[in-house]
Amino acid sequence: MQGEMERRLRAQEDFYGFQPFLSNFLSKYPDLFMAYTELSGRLLLEPKHLGLKEMELASVSAGAALGSEHCLNVHIPQALKVGATKEEVVEAIMVGALMSMTKGLSTSFRKLAELE
Repeated sequence: MQGEMERRLRAQEDFYGFQPFLSNFLSKYPDLFMAYTELSGRLLLEPKHLGLKEMELASVSAGAALGSEHCLNVHIPQALKVGATKEEVVEAIMVGALMSMTKGLSTSFRKLAELE
């Protein structure tokens, strides 16, 4: 298992240019590391139905919706690295922010409407 963990850590470092915090932290817990990197590797490093640019823009959008500074620190530069333009990144951020805003509005206004 140690050899496979090292291979996955190197693959992430090759892809991102650094070791993401979560993988580095979880590498101290081999069972959790292997499960986490199986899913994250499949979705983020080797997407099957999205290109890397689209996957990174989706990650930027989700990071914006969640307000995750750490995710944005990883995925904005990566999106640019795999060919996204600054304008595409801005649009992805706006879509994520809009989804976040409309979720709050939708939930709040539904609760208000329940009182009427």
